[in-house]
Amino acid sequence: MSEDRSFSGREIAAVLTFVVLAGATALVSYRSGLNVAGGSGGAEVAAAVASAPVNGQALYVGNCAGCHGAQAQGGVGPGLANSAAWSEADFQAAVLHGKGAGGRTLAPVMPRFAEAGLDGKDATPEQIGAIHAYVKGL
Repeated sequence: MSEDRSFSGREIAAVLTFVVLAGATALVSYRSGLNVAGGSGGAEVAAAVASAPVNGQALYVGNCAGCHGAQAQGGVGPGLANSAAWSEADFQAAVLHGKGAGGRTLAPVMPRFAEAGLDGKDATPEQIGAIHAYVKGL
């Protein structure tokens, strides 16, 4: 019982109409995206992300908690309770260059975030300050 069924003209017209409308919608959406902010295609989104406040907790969790513990209690690396009292400059030197308070060199296992970066990008003073503020609040 094999029955050859062909599509009716109405079914073919409906499918073609759908394809044309979907293509037109995609094209209009694509071209509208290119015209955002004078043709920069997403510059507004990047600017909104760039101006968002730095989240010290998220940076700490993503870059520090693996060694220093979720609550900075220590683990592979030491606890950070004492670093809460460090000056901003001392904290930055430790995080960026592996130099602790008083200029002592930290263990080689401590990443030098000036070279390694935070989250795949160059570390900024604002990010280090946000991490320090988060650690102080623990």
